[in-house]
Amino acid sequence: MNFLIRNVKLVDGTGAESVPRVNVAVQEGVISWIDQGPIQHFEYPHYEDINGEDLTLVPGLIDCHEHFAGDGGQFGVSIMADESDDMALIFSRAVSNARRALIAGQTSARDVGSPHGISIKLAKSIAAGAIEGPRITASGEWLQMSTTWGYSFVKTVDSKEAMEAAVKNQISGGAGLIKVGATGTKSDGTSYSTLGPDICRLVVDLAHNAGLKAAAHCTDGIEGTWDAVNAGFDSIEHAVHIDDRTAHLMKKNGTYIVPTLSTWDYRIRAANRWKSSRNERDSSEERKWTSIASTKRCIKAGIKIAAGTDAGGSPVRHGSIVHELELLVEVGLTPMEALQASTKTAAELIGNQNLVGTVEVGKQADLLLLDGDPLEDIASLRNIWAMFLGGRRIR
Repeated sequence: MNFLIRNVKLVDGTGAESVPRVNVAVQEGVISWIDQGPIQHFEYPHYEDINGEDLTLVPGLIDCHEHFAGDGGQFGVSIMADESDDMALIFSRAVSNARRALIAGQTSARDVGSPHGISIKLAKSIAAGAIEGPRITASGEWLQMSTTWGYSFVKTVDSKEAMEAAVKNQISGGAGLIKVGATGTKSDGTSYSTLGPDICRLVVDLAHNAGLKAAAHCTDGIEGTWDAVNAGFDSIEHAVHIDDRTAHLMKKNGTYIVPTLSTWDYRIRAANRWKSSRNERDSSEERKWTSIASTKRCIKAGIKIAAGTDAGGSPVRHGSIVHELELLVEVGLTPMEALQASTKTAAELIGNQNLVGTVEVGKQADLLLLDGDPLEDIASLRNIWAMFLGGRRIR
């Protein structure tokens, strides 16, 4: 795991412009030295020598919203629900999807909901080196009051006391963050805040007192989103309905959004082959434009954006993070900002920015060598010439 990448263009993820002809040394999986220009002397002559000429070096990518237990596709979530009692099958699927994400350039991820909290076992297995995958911060089970999700494998509680017990159970089970549903829809089709202010504050306090971040699923209406932001949730997932008042509070509180624009985009692109009904197509189009408007409002307000795909929890497939970045560029981020949404900003949301997210001395060597420059074309993040996770070459 000792190597030198020399004569490479560096985009370090900090927001600084690219720097040509840079040399980067990695020792025991950690970035140990960065310098520019021709190498006159190097004190570790037995390192592997990698010629980075005409390549670009960037940090490994991070997907902040995945569900590794699900495959994605038209019926992926339904299949996961039907097989939710088969723990071995769920875990094997999660292992395969983690590998898919890894080879696509993802070196870190958040798993924000899995049947039986299987994602915690997945995260621990990867950390122990038993299986291959990105570094995963896992929430364990989905937690909700009723009507956020309609699946049997979601942990549903009916009181403040039951929510407290459920959150504490996730924490004691090894969760790396807490994820709850904060919005829902009544039988008459109106949206509402499923948790209310008191339970929102309870969840945030329990998570923060345990040193964890708290994430709120918000797809239906403004009320639940406002309650979650006002209570101090660290991130709003999906963020479909953000008005000016909520955006102002998010900026003040330092709240992140994870827009998951890929969810509606996938449904729209797949509509013909799925033979989707007119109502289904209209619903996807409505969500598209509502999500775009909310994301643009957040960009204008200066809210921090972390990239996430909702792979496995929607039709989106694992390993699709680059397309999410392309969509973020389409709605108004610069290529640099989009790259940071999946590197520096994503690491800050997760809370492991001292280890990953940028190419800096002392950080883990989670690195991509690209044939192309993502600041010129964000799609070049697909052109992976070499990839390293903690200094170990993956591809």
